[in-house]
Amino acid sequence: MLLTVIKFTVRPEQSTAWDALRKDFAEATRAEEGNILFEWFKSLTDPHQYLLIEGYAGPEAAQAHTSSEHFGKAMAVMPDLLTSTPEIISDQIAQDGWTTLDAGAADRSV
Repeated sequence: MLLTVIKFTVRPEQSTAWDALRKDFAEATRAEEGNILFEWFKSLTDPHQYLLIEGYAGPEAAQAHTSSEHFGKAMAVMPDLLTSTPEIISDQIAQDGWTTLDAGAADRSV
């Protein structure tokens, strides 16, 4: 699975527009073939910061996502809503989807 975490910081005056964009973008992305997860989270310490965690079946599904019409529309308006360029962590992982915490923990050593 291709797993990506993206951090966004929103202009305070754009909060309403940002919330509408997130909702529409999530609905369209979750309907894509190959999308495993697409979840937004709001920071507990910064009311204008959000994390997006997304997972795709593989690089092809992620490429289809970034080539989609809804992705292009979102990217066109995001610069006006954000304070800076989003930060990203992304990597291909061996896991294909969700597992339970106890099962996942058994496979890793700290």
